[in-house]
Amino acid sequence: MGLNQAKIEDYVYNSIGKHTQLKRDDILAWQQRFIQHCYPGSQTMTKEQFCKFYQELRPHENVKLLSENVFRAFDLNGDHGITFSEFLVAYVTTTEAPLEDKLCYAFNVYDIDRNSSIDRAEILFILHAMFELLGMNDKSHKFSYNQCADAIMKSLDVNKDQCISKEEFIQGLLRDPFLQSLMNPFQHV
Repeated sequence: MGLNQAKIEDYVYNSIGKHTQLKRDDILAWQQRFIQHCYPGSQTMTKEQFCKFYQELRPHENVKLLSENVFRAFDLNGDHGITFSEFLVAYVTTTEAPLEDKLCYAFNVYDIDRNSSIDRAEILFILHAMFELLGMNDKSHKFSYNQCADAIMKSLDVNKDQCISKEEFIQGLLRDPFLQSLMNPFQHV
């Protein structure tokens, strides 16, 4: 391990090993790759560095718009940077964790203003990113972004307060496979 790499505690390796196929050497390789994308001497990625890194992780998908929102969701402490530990926790959760945990992260991607709810404007913004990710555009499909946003709000906003809570989001996507396929950016990871 290089001098400028942060040491990962044994309990992190053991915990990750219980829930994934990743071994200590795999995690060290990920850490080295992560650090290569940081500024020299830094252990933290900026938003720009992360977006480039995330696009490299998903090279066959158009995640450019989505990557900025994924950055915000992965930035667990809100300091506008992602450490390897934050990345590792988020990576494991969005790839290996149960569906409900993935949907919790998906909610955080949609909750752009971090007010613990999703409104129609946030739905519209993310729909653009998700349609891009899925290789769809507004003109080539039967429904417009606005129609999709209206249908999503109608389906998920159970209490009709014009906002979708985390609980409404998760429960709604668990019961609706179509919305889940449209709104879960981590299902293909």
